[in-house]
Amino acid sequence: MKYFIYLLPLFFISETSAQKLRTTQPTNYLREGPAAYFQITGMLTASVAVDKLDQKGSWLKVKTEQDDQGWLSENSFVRRAGGSTRDTEMMKGKTTTRASCAELAAAVKGFGKKYVDGSGDGTEDISKYSEPEVTSDEMEKFEHSFTIEPFRGYMSIEKPFDIQFHEEGIGLGIAQKIVRQKGLVNDPTATRYINSIGNHISKYTKAYDLGFRFYILNDPRASAFAVPGGYIFITKGMFQICSNEAELASVIAHEMVHVIQRHGIKELKLSEAKIKSEQAFAELEDETGPMSADEKDLEEYADHAYQNLIAPRLLEYEVEADELGMVYVKRAGYDPTAFVKVLEQLQEAPTEHPDIFDDNYMKKNEFSERLLKANQVVRSEGYRSNSDKQFAERYQRNTSGVR
Repeated sequence: MKYFIYLLPLFFISETSAQKLRTTQPTNYLREGPAAYFQITGMLTASVAVDKLDQKGSWLKVKTEQDDQGWLSENSFVRRAGGSTRDTEMMKGKTTTRASCAELAAAVKGFGKKYVDGSGDGTEDISKYSEPEVTSDEMEKFEHSFTIEPFRGYMSIEKPFDIQFHEEGIGLGIAQKIVRQKGLVNDPTATRYINSIGNHISKYTKAYDLGFRFYILNDPRASAFAVPGGYIFITKGMFQICSNEAELASVIAHEMVHVIQRHGIKELKLSEAKIKSEQAFAELEDETGPMSADEKDLEEYADHAYQNLIAPRLLEYEVEADELGMVYVKRAGYDPTAFVKVLEQLQEAPTEHPDIFDDNYMKKNEFSERLLKANQVVRSEGYRSNSDKQFAERYQRNTSGVR
């Protein structure tokens, strides 16, 4: 009896000593587990008080004042200057500081369908608010194959990353428009495989809490590209170019850099101020009446974003994505020299028939400069080829249906 009385106050103290924290970012995804591949259960806005219950790596298990429990990334509590008001506008009218998964899905899907013509007409739902492609058990098994070495701090070119909820509306609309035009390859094995690779790499980036999604486009040309919100596409032809997992991982990492560094929308920033988008982002209802002037402005913005994303990218963005992509795959336990092999293959690939989705379409001298700079990075960083970190057999086994 004395033993029981002794334990009771200890339990009470541990419960009441939970660390109090307050969110700092406009968008804070609450997840079922401590990784971005876990299902999103809701979103917290900025300045929401939570109790920290546990921590695993860069993820914190928290409880809200409404007794909701889930996992938030450490990024949710980092103080940064500035911030967008659009995320608040997208959820305008809510009386609480928490949005449910259903509310998030409705807002993003409604935005994509309304502002990007044809994005919701019979097209496969690729929203990140649907079920993940890979389970946590599958990811745990996949990641056991890697030997992770200590790596240096983040490079100076790597910028801080904040999740921007409104970018997912633009991204989903553009992504589903692309899928509608090209179509996805129906190969569950290969799709789960590229999502496993991408989920693994994302852990070693500053956008580890974004929650990327990866898809295979039914296009024979060797290409890959990404849209805002973390939707990344690898064409069927790219699997012919790559010969092992490290090479495919390098392509995926390169595209992730474009999202993380926001290359796809950076060129639109100068004209964005002219667009009355704040009001348009708040109008999420699927109205049947004619578009207002604000809505037309935003539709034009989305169309410009789409055209910018599928056009040949600026050389400076490609070089930056090459360099930082190699850092990411190195951190994740892959052979970073594999990316040079991919560039060499792409340089020799036939280019007689241009395609608007082929973002590797560059002038010959520009592509040669990319290859030159990539080799310079390999030498300066002391990267060495390592067949044990290329995973050729696993690549052949999982991609046989798309090669």
